[in-house]
Amino acid sequence: MSLQRVVEKAQLSRARQRKQRMLQEYISLLKSNSYYLIADIVGLPTSVIKSSRSILEERGSRLKVVKNTVFLIALKQTGRVVEGVEKLLRGQNAVIFTNENPFEIMLFLEKQKIVREARAGDIATNDIVIPAGNTGMSPGPILSLFGKLKVPTRIEEGSIYVAKDTVVAKAGDVITPELAELLNKLGIKPIESKLRIKAICMDHRLVTPDQVILEPKRYEESLREAYAQAFNLAVNAAMPLPEVVGLLVRRARAEALAVAAEAAIVTPETAPLVLAKAEAAAKALYEAVRRRNPSL
Repeated sequence: MSLQRVVEKAQLSRARQRKQRMLQEYISLLKSNSYYLIADIVGLPTSVIKSSRSILEERGSRLKVVKNTVFLIALKQTGRVVEGVEKLLRGQNAVIFTNENPFEIMLFLEKQKIVREARAGDIATNDIVIPAGNTGMSPGPILSLFGKLKVPTRIEEGSIYVAKDTVVAKAGDVITPELAELLNKLGIKPIESKLRIKAICMDHRLVTPDQVILEPKRYEESLREAYAQAFNLAVNAAMPLPEVVGLLVRRARAEALAVAAEAAIVTPETAPLVLAKAEAAAKALYEAVRRRNPSL
């Protein structure tokens, strides 16, 4: 057997061992966690992945960059495969393993703002502003970059000052090489990056982000609206529930008093109403007679 063949066999053996260790780790994580979330990490810098891993570990969750084929085998061996998961395991993915409410994890990640340096070709995630003030940079060739990007400057005490806050890119703009260079020299990290959750696996089904409202205020508004509708339905249907029975009794009493007063049924509760109604009727009759006979 040639030396090259021996080396190839050794490499193949090591690769198999790595995959086997990887498989066992995935299986262990799937068995010890109730939920898993699949995240797209295509184009995501390593620094963002490391930061996300760190903040998730503080919550007791684990983030692993997975090998799709090996993770799918682990899902099959643990009975955690759900319909549609194979289509999601394409490209570069990370998986979050957690026992925490997965929707809280998703909401938590949505709020994380991990910033990084701009690179040529990046898309601005927000308006990018170079603030007014001392840049700490000495005059030189760098001034041509400020000029090209239409950032007003002045020289004071041997330093370049930006004359006023200047928007150098709008959200959605493509970052040019010149802008990326200037921002990096100024130490401005304008690009927000975060894990992009593809789906949550729970109760043997996949839930995608577009199926979930992530704004708590919208949940609160929906709950208040649903409660109001349910309350009105219960009142109108006269359902003797603890939440509405007091209102139903008060409404029934008011309606009973109105009927008794209309029928001139005198009781301790209706006497003031009946007398007031009789007095009003007598006054009306008096005014009508008086109009016919003013001398009365």
